[in-house]
Amino acid sequence: MELVTLKRRDQDMVRARSYGRQSHKSETDSQASPKLQLETGVAFINSQANWVHTGHYEDVGISGYDPNVVRPDFERMLEDARNGEFDVLVIYMLSRLTRQGAAEALRIQQELAKCGVALVSTQEPFINTSDDNPFGVAFFALIAGLAHQESKNKSKFIRDTLSRLKAKGSHSTGPVPFGYEAEEVSVDGLTIRVLKPGTMTPGLVDPGPDCTPADAVEYILQQAEDGVNPNAIATLLTAKRIKTPLSSLDDDKSKARREAAQKRRKNPGQDTADYEWSSTVVLRILRDPRVAGYAIGTVNQRTKRRDILRDEEGQPVRPHTGFRSPAAWTAIQRTLDGRTPASRRDRTGERTLLGSWGVARCGLCDAGLTVAGAAESYTCNLRRTVGDVPKHTMRVKQAALNAIVAERVWARVSGLDPEDPDDMELLVAASERFAKQGADPAVANELAEQEAQLEHVQKSIRELAADRDSYVGPTARQAFRDTMAKYAGHEERCTARIAELTAQTASSTRIPLEEWTEHTDGDPFAPEGIWQCWDIDERRGFLALFVDRVIVGPVGASGGTLRDRTDERTEIVWAKPAAAADEPESITS
Repeated sequence: MELVTLKRRDQDMVRARSYGRQSHKSETDSQASPKLQLETGVAFINSQANWVHTGHYEDVGISGYDPNVVRPDFERMLEDARNGEFDVLVIYMLSRLTRQGAAEALRIQQELAKCGVALVSTQEPFINTSDDNPFGVAFFALIAGLAHQESKNKSKFIRDTLSRLKAKGSHSTGPVPFGYEAEEVSVDGLTIRVLKPGTMTPGLVDPGPDCTPADAVEYILQQAEDGVNPNAIATLLTAKRIKTPLSSLDDDKSKARREAAQKRRKNPGQDTADYEWSSTVVLRILRDPRVAGYAIGTVNQRTKRRDILRDEEGQPVRPHTGFRSPAAWTAIQRTLDGRTPASRRDRTGERTLLGSWGVARCGLCDAGLTVAGAAESYTCNLRRTVGDVPKHTMRVKQAALNAIVAERVWARVSGLDPEDPDDMELLVAASERFAKQGADPAVANELAEQEAQLEHVQKSIRELAADRDSYVGPTARQAFRDTMAKYAGHEERCTARIAELTAQTASSTRIPLEEWTEHTDGDPFAPEGIWQCWDIDERRGFLALFVDRVIVGPVGASGGTLRDRTDERTEIVWAKPAAAADEPESITS
């Protein structure tokens, strides 16, 4: 290898340029920030006799280890060297030029030497390939090899550490999610970052532009629990001028997202990204398992959602403090998936017995009945034809339906026959539900969480089974079997624990049928009767023990009283025990 002669006969000054690189944009990187690399290089050049700084090259946020990564300024530097635009390249350290090992470092040096360009390191004086330093090439090869080995060791250490942190559910990379804050805790001798809800405004009912990100997340969850759909939630947030997650990022991180958002707008000249919410963003917040404190795993390529991270036994990893309990978060997911009706207040703001509760259903389209305040009716208004269901408007008087449902339930409860299998099935179902209502809070919470876990793992099993054909080859098939076995084991444990907790609650709680039916001479509807003493929530709690759905059909014959016509339109789906929940429904009037 030839040394490079810097002093040429046709020029008085040595033209020197500097090059800097850093893998991350942080100014605190241990390998020196881009600013420090530039300043050090310029200072070194100015300290040399007859040297002049004629330019600087810089690649920031780009790896020097990955051979597939393109470094724009590095390529520009080589092109300028081939064109004879400078005589020496000054670097901070050899690792800034490359981390791919001695062979790659020597290849770069040879390329520069062919162009008559010497290489000098400010922090490694033995790296100097000019004719002023005859030992430079030997030292250069040695240091290049050491830099490569250091990079390999560092990369392995980082990978191993990230794997351990991930297994514990640590939030190790990326910005802290909108509405959360991170703190470091020690778990099994490892320091991990866990998330918890950020600062919230005490007593805040109606959030606005000055609310905190955590206030915004709480508001979104409350609206979802009240049955408001994501699109409507996004409209509310935009109208209230509540800042979006994009506005919580710093300029560097949000620039690309902001530009992409502007391109999607009808008026790109107006930047309202700070306040313009979309249903996609709202759904992303609602779907995030971290709302329930779970750690997130990889993105499920089938559903495009974050999976819950699970340990080797299939148990969900839950290191964070969520905004909601797992059971409450799972209830929101059921509503979003359309598996359970939204339990919300009536549009009028009042609380009626059956309106917007999800129990009263339209017999034509199975939608939940809501309240038409002006007509004092429950209503279903399908504005367009959906599949085989034509558009329709159906109403039923509140007072008439409330009375019929309450009277039918009380009549059956009062006449339960121990010898009748159907009555016993209803009593078992009601006992299970009443036990959950009156169970010890700790037991009830664990039961709800186990049920939520069971539902999620069963969903994971179904999704994995649907993707079975995509697992091709022995390794992939073994991974499929291992994952399925892990899920199946967790499903079995959840099912067993649910059975234990259900038996525990059932054995400690008894439905007070005698007290209910004997109150005021057995007439719950008397002026001082138990039904009249209960509020809306107590009445709903009672009906929920015995009734799954109330189905209201279209208006029939015009003859008879309003009460008679409503009675003919009404059918009740009675409750079933948990063991019979998967059997076909039976409807009795």
